Amino acid sequence: MVELVLLILGAGAAGAVVWAADKKRRAYGALVPAAAGIVAAVLLWLVLMAFGLGSEPGVYFLSWLLPLALSLPAAWLTAWFLGRRRSAADLLRLEAALRA
Repeated sequence: MVELVLLILGAGAAGAVVWAADKKRRAYGALVPAAAGIVAAVLLWLVLMAFGLGSEPGVYFLSWLLPLALSLPAAWLTAWFLGRRRSAADLLRLEAALRA
């Protein structure tokens, strides 16, 4: 269970770093990339545990390394997609308000 707690903390930290590095972070909340990273990491961890990777002596480290490695791209893609989409929508609303 300690592994899961550390996995959640690591994935959340990766999401916070992604949020801090994104230029369009004003378009979405601070916890959105962290939550996306945590969800992706926990889902992959559950799949790996279901397939018994956590009990194999030689590859036990993969049960926490792979989810942590997946959390960073998941958080980055979420921030990229939401930032791009919400910034464009905000710009359209601003243009519509200025024209009216």
